Amino acid sequence: MSKKGTVFAGTFAALILAGFFSPAFAQAAAAAQNEWAPLIAKMVMGLSLSLALSGSAVGLVIAFQALLAGGEENFYKNIAVALMPSTQGIYGMVVFFTNVDAMATDPYTVAGKAMIASIAFGVSAWYQGIVCAAGIKSILEGKNTLANSLVSGAMPETYAVFGLVMTFIMK
Repeated sequence: MSKKGTVFAGTFAALILAGFFSPAFAQAAAAAQNEWAPLIAKMVMGLSLSLALSGSAVGLVIAFQALLAGGEENFYKNIAVALMPSTQGIYGMVVFFTNVDAMATDPYTVAGKAMIASIAFGVSAWYQGIVCAAGIKSILEGKNTLANSLVSGAMPETYAVFGLVMTFIMK
């Protein structure tokens, strides 16, 4: 047999063997995916919870700086406005705990839900802190704007609620 014939026969035999063993290769690839996908979903869920909690923390820091600038006599009068950014961290925990069971069965959907929610929660909490700080400053300047501050602070919250609702709607 010539060199070309040997190469052709070897290639043909390799293709036949690969075709014969391809179900085993496919099962091994699926098993490898099944091992990695939940791990990736867990990492994304952890990062999204961290982003929601850190966004809440940053928003609270901004709002409480304005609250503390008003002195002790105004602290309890304005604390409701300053506490508004804390809810996004709670929403992040709700998304985490409602999707923990689905990490093994549907990891990519869980990761997608977590990414969508974490961006909405983190950014809205941060900017909600800025809006609440401006509202507290307005109240401290003697303007009667507590109700306006609460309504204005609730507007960024709306988008966090939209993000939370989307995680329940996504399948």
